[in-house]
Formats: sequence, C-alpha cells, structure tokens
Amino acid sequence: MRTVYVCMGCAVQFLPPESMSYPSSGLDASPLHCSLPSCESTAEEALRVMGVSEETAAGMVRRAAGLDGGVRKGRPGRLARGRRSVAGPAAARSKLR
Repeated sequence: MRTVYVCMGCAVQFLPPESMSYPSSGLDASPLHCSLPSCESTAEEALRVMGVSEETAAGMVRRAAGLDGGVRKGRPGRLARGRRSVAGPAAARSKLR
C-alpha cells in the first residue's frame, strides 16, 4: 500500500510517484510539501526550526492530520503547570490598599 502524504504548508493530501521524482520535470518530490513554492519555503523553515529529518517531520504531519491513527490530544482534566493557585478571599485586592 502506498503512503499518502500531507503538505505541511497547505494541509492538502498528495500522492507522489513511488520513485519520489517527477520524470517529466526532473524535480524530486518531498514527503513534506506539495509543489507550491510557498509550501516549500514553509517546510524548509519548519525543518530548520524543528531540527528533525524529513521523514520524522512527515510522520508528525501525517499523525496531526489523522492519517496515522487518531489525533493526539492533551488530557482535559489536567491543569497546566505554572498557573497561579486559586487565591482565597483574604488575598483579594481592595480599594483601601
């Protein structure tokens, strides 16, 4: 079964040739972006910032799009760390201070 890829720039699903090169134009296909120049520059910048290989990033994009299993979501009952604790009524500011 062939792999369907998801463009990192515009989120379109595409199916490049199995050889990952287009024989008519001589260009190489990428697992991260479609043929639009803006998507290519977006993918290059994302790879530079993330610091991972193209294959790893393509897997992350496929997972986020829901093609490789369910989309991962955070636990709704868990609070993020770093938030202030709930203050009691004595800690509230008043006009007299």
